[in-house]
Amino acid sequence: MASTTTRPTSRKGFALRKLVWVGPLTIIVAVLVNLVIRTIAVAFFGVPDGFTYLQAPFVIGSTVVFLLLALVAFILVGRFARRPVGFYRILTLVALFVSFLNPIMALAGLYPAPGMNLNIFWTMIVMHTVTAIITVSLLTTLAVEP
Repeated sequence: MASTTTRPTSRKGFALRKLVWVGPLTIIVAVLVNLVIRTIAVAFFGVPDGFTYLQAPFVIGSTVVFLLLALVAFILVGRFARRPVGFYRILTLVALFVSFLNPIMALAGLYPAPGMNLNIFWTMIVMHTVTAIITVSLLTTLAVEP
């Protein structure tokens, strides 16, 4: 008599129905946190209120656009990856480091950003990092199912 053994699969997939509310929640939380970071940076760390790339409309717009791209990436990874949660975390880490290029190039003068200084640079780095943490945390915990 032959016996067969089966291994439980630990593959977690995304739940599209959950993304209907987790996606907007992620975007709203990230926008609000970025606005708080911006306000703190302007009030306490000498970041000029008039810096173009840290104006509230620009912060809101860029956060929404890039998080919509993150949601599309999450859907694609969930659809095609063997282990979507792990792969998405790695992909997000790579995307975070790529997103650092914009502030780095602006600080180095390779990207036109009049008025860029070290305080603005660190504010942008903190905003990018916190947004990535929020996005990965909410998407990979609230929008997945075993």
